[in-house]
Amino acid sequence: MSAELKTYDGDHAHLIGEILDEVKPRKIVHKVITAAYAAGYEKHSDGITLMPQLAFASLKIKHPAGVGHDWLYYMGLSNPFLPSWVKTEWQARLWCDNWFSDALKDFGHPIRARIWWFGLRIGAWRGWQMHRDANHPFTWRLR
Repeated sequence: MSAELKTYDGDHAHLIGEILDEVKPRKIVHKVITAAYAAGYEKHSDGITLMPQLAFASLKIKHPAGVGHDWLYYMGLSNPFLPSWVKTEWQARLWCDNWFSDALKDFGHPIRARIWWFGLRIGAWRGWQMHRDANHPFTWRLR
């Protein structure tokens, strides 16, 4: 794999596809990460906040699980992957944080997944609000 595998917009969607083929995450993890890159959210994400050691530094890319989680936070209740039982922002954030934990486990970080899930549940409401208020170029789709 090469960091030179970028689309015309300069994102890493093709490279991420190759990584997902190698990692073989559960279906929902694959779908969310693919959707986040298809939406162009990589440029708006910081990857995994406070855990830069999990970034794919040699490939010069952010961790795909972080990009997917940031996109889910941005989408909020408009997230197309939410189950039908999710009706509130609190439930949506819980689902997103559970998704992130599953994604980290799939990428080989089971201990960090549990610790990070706990941290998200305590303080990520702030990140949720920041992503919801971001006014990114495709915000119009959520209105």
